[in-house]
Amino acid sequence: MPHPQHIAIIMDGNRRWAVSEGKPKIFGHTEGAKNIKTIVHAAIDSGLSFLTLWALSTENLKNRSELELTHLFGLMKKLPNQLKEFTDNNVKIEFLGEMTALPEDVQAVFKQMKEDTAENTGLTLNLAINYGGRDELTRTVKAIIASGVSAAEVTEELITAQLDTKKMPEVDMVIRTGGHKRLSGYLPWQSVYAELYFTDVYWPAFSADEFKKSIEWFEEQQRNRGK
Repeated sequence: MPHPQHIAIIMDGNRRWAVSEGKPKIFGHTEGAKNIKTIVHAAIDSGLSFLTLWALSTENLKNRSELELTHLFGLMKKLPNQLKEFTDNNVKIEFLGEMTALPEDVQAVFKQMKEDTAENTGLTLNLAINYGGRDELTRTVKAIIASGVSAAEVTEELITAQLDTKKMPEVDMVIRTGGHKRLSGYLPWQSVYAELYFTDVYWPAFSADEFKKSIEWFEEQQRNRGK
């Protein structure tokens, strides 16, 4: 019976959850941010080693309103307080994506969180912010070219070592909440053999029990990996 080591979640449905509750759309992001704590607890309890959460895509940063982005950045700056109980208890925080496009005060918060938890050895919590799979691969190709490596020297291992997730295992399962059945460019290299779990439950309502249900589903799958 396989058990996942690395789960990646597309936290979708915040705004639709808010509408269903008769509240402003941005309120869904507030509740969605609170739910991170619930799922981190569930991940630790399940014995997971890596949890990657997609909080903001490159497309979101380009296309969402200034009001919504300002609200999201405000929530991001509160992450140290929200996750303090975890970071004080061995959770390591990493960030995926192109950080330089974010406001400087948000970048500073993320830099401090990463530095403060660098020596922690428990669950690694990756927060994918201003992340897009095509953007990541584009940045990776540019870095390899800039290093002067010849075409003959390019290998899968070399590419993997240049990704935002370098030194991390491949994704075992991608969970998408909110009902849509697509990956939207999420971790395309890392999830080539990942099991895909789609649920209609909106992210703010995605409970620890729902997370446990996804792991139970994963353990029922036959993972051949090309064999």
